[in-house]
Amino acid sequence: MSSIRAYFGDGGKVNLERTELLSIVFIGVVCVLTIWSVIFVRLAYAGYLILLLTHRQRFQLAYSTPLRNVPGPWYAKFSRLVLKANDVAGNRWYYVQGLHKKYGSIIRIAPDEVAISDPKVVSKVHALGTPFRKRQQPGTPFNIFSISEPKAHRNRQRFYAKAYSDETLKSSTEPAVKQLIETAVAGIKQDATESKNHVADVYKWCMLFGSDVAYQVIYGNAHTHGLMANHKTTDEVIMGAYLQRMIAWAQFCFPLFLLGRSLSPFSSTLHNIFRVEKKYADFNEEGPRQREIAAKTVFVQNSKYSKNDGVFAISDEVKLSDVDIAHDITTFLGAGGEPVGATLVFLIWQILKMPDLQKELEAEVAELTEPITDASTAQLPILNAVIYESLRLYGGGVTQMPRYAPMATDLGGYVIPPGTAVTTHTGALHRNPAAWIDPET
Repeated sequence: MSSIRAYFGDGGKVNLERTELLSIVFIGVVCVLTIWSVIFVRLAYAGYLILLLTHRQRFQLAYSTPLRNVPGPWYAKFSRLVLKANDVAGNRWYYVQGLHKKYGSIIRIAPDEVAISDPKVVSKVHALGTPFRKRQQPGTPFNIFSISEPKAHRNRQRFYAKAYSDETLKSSTEPAVKQLIETAVAGIKQDATESKNHVADVYKWCMLFGSDVAYQVIYGNAHTHGLMANHKTTDEVIMGAYLQRMIAWAQFCFPLFLLGRSLSPFSSTLHNIFRVEKKYADFNEEGPRQREIAAKTVFVQNSKYSKNDGVFAISDEVKLSDVDIAHDITTFLGAGGEPVGATLVFLIWQILKMPDLQKELEAEVAELTEPITDASTAQLPILNAVIYESLRLYGGGVTQMPRYAPMATDLGGYVIPPGTAVTTHTGALHRNPAAWIDPET
């Protein structure tokens, strides 16, 4: 039988029969497989315990807390997967509205989340001094809308109060808004004249106009630096919607979110969804660019700037850093621009569907004399009724507004445990049949 000669470092030699060598190799393989088997078994057992614990917690959350009494679909007791899927699809508004119609004004939409549309309950959750608090959501920037500490939030409100006061809006913003209206109307007329079918994209001009109104309030020069003046597209307006979609994907399925980001260089659509944060880079990257952005706003007029800590101070008590101002601007542009444009689109759409109302409205407005002001239009009952109804039915601010129960609290006859998210959807609130007569029209 053949043999193999092995050499050792000290010059010694040893002869191994082939069968002996195979035996040694076999034993080594068995040892390796045994070790891996032990590791695999332990990992599997640990995974089993984790799954068991997770399922146990899910069942406890589903049936062992007071939330078990809150009506809603059965799957909402165990998982928020369906809710997240509707977030990703941009369908949450319709989904939650459908659940309210089926189950009532207080419903369970996830294991630890309820949605409300009862006006009294909404008032209790969102009233001044309420113990219900906001909580920063994963992936969302820190700004005036996400801040939860009341004192810090009040400080920001005081910092921006003058710019958003009725006096400031009427004295400085109103004339500029009239100029923006003229620009939008001229753009619609030009598009209709130049197109073959004499059709204009009213949606585009309404969205650009809404964004420019927000830009005017923040910077004061929308007529030269706004979207309409610079011939921008609506993609610049709906960045906030893209940002919400990106966050929804990250929360829905993180591996798919990473895949979307990796493929984004090859698709502008994927880039707008999975890389939209790059559009906010100037606002979010700390440095000279943020100081430049903050210094251009009307908010810092008559304030003192400290280069040492990058803080604008209106008084000894009211001050804000350039970083915080830059973060808040992204919120003001998104929350102030897109909802205005979207609501205006629906308002025009509704009027065009009702010819008789259109004639009455046109006749009422035709009686106005120059100069047309906010004060004079406030005296027109039909115009104001149309505006308020459009805001009720199609108001642009339809995103959820979660607040978290600080303690066990009774809401509409149901006990809400501490830490539960209580979400208000304005669409469901404004269509609650218990609060409105014929709410869908």
